Amino acid sequence: MKEGWVIIFNARDLTQAKLVEDVLKQNGVISHIISSADSAIPSIGSVDVYTLPEHAEKAKAIIKEHQFT
Repeated sequence: MKEGWVIIFNARDLTQAKLVEDVLKQNGVISHIISSADSAIPSIGSVDVYTLPEHAEKAKAIIKEHQFT
């Protein structure tokens, strides 16, 4: 991950992370998904959504508003 980016959401799977990323994008928040899921067993590992520190508060509010938590 680029230096300075912060985790704003830990998704249960890639699909949920993509939904979060899409809603953030629709609201003008730049984000990235990093998956550390195991390639043999995808359900093991984590999928994190990152954004820049200056967008973190807005992103967390959007995530909460859309009840992703």
